Amino acid sequence: MMEIGTIKAVHIYSHLQYHVTAELELNLKGVKYTFGGHKTFLSGMYGGGPSDAPYLGRFLFRCMQICKVDSWDQLKSSKVLVEVRNGIVSAIADVSGTNWFNPVKEFQAMDQEKDQTESSPKDDRNS
Repeated sequence: MMEIGTIKAVHIYSHLQYHVTAELELNLKGVKYTFGGHKTFLSGMYGGGPSDAPYLGRFLFRCMQICKVDSWDQLKSSKVLVEVRNGIVSAIADVSGTNWFNPVKEFQAMDQEKDQTESSPKDDRNS
């Protein structure tokens, strides 16, 4: 199901005192949904180590990019196109539906890119 929703609140919080996550609170036709949060992604221990993928930064940036705002706080009251699957928001987009953000897919792609970079042979020609 795809519906236009309104961002009612934005949250950045610690989860179990070890991880940081963020979520959007959405209203779709009077029903409250969340997008992101600890079930979608967590930063590493104590906010993330140098080897952790930058999920939190990517999530914040992509949400602001979708809504065309310069600050996390400006997301409130923004309208977004929302994809709901099995009662869970899986992706959001700008109202025109041209720019989609599905964090699970994007984070998997980030992990694959990181794995490929770490496993490729080092180029020593510039040493």
